[in-house]
Amino acid sequence: MIRRRRIALVAAVPGLILLLGAGDVPLSGGLWEIRNTPGVATLDGRELNELPIEPIETQKICISPAEAADPVRFFARDMDEGCTIKSASAAGGKVKIVGTCPNQIEGPDGSFELTGGHSAEAYEIDFATTAFGDNGRMTFSGKLNGRRVGDCPAE
Repeated sequence: MIRRRRIALVAAVPGLILLLGAGDVPLSGGLWEIRNTPGVATLDGRELNELPIEPIETQKICISPAEAADPVRFFARDMDEGCTIKSASAAGGKVKIVGTCPNQIEGPDGSFELTGGHSAEAYEIDFATTAFGDNGRMTFSGKLNGRRVGDCPAE
């Protein structure tokens, strides 16, 4: 299924546009095939094998040249509401985005980090998240991969 995606950061902090300045290696607009692969989940350092993980699916999305011009916005497009980017860079084809997300219960806020690399036609980003709950400290990691596969189909 192909869907058009409006790339926007939710709950942007003041001055975020300056922080997220487009890197010197923009993505190419067009039809992209993306795949998010879950990695390891832990609870207080113990690996969770019983965690229900959604099946890995490959999606195809179209992004405009304007949307592709800012890789940080593209990679951070699925942030949850209320999450805040603390630092972000996509310079020289290297990506690093660090932020926090509010805890839904009593306790410290969670954190996330995206690190990796990209070219105009492909990317590979590692992600790591930490959250705190009634049961303790939970971490989750995985990979975000994408590649440009062509032009967007005409509507």
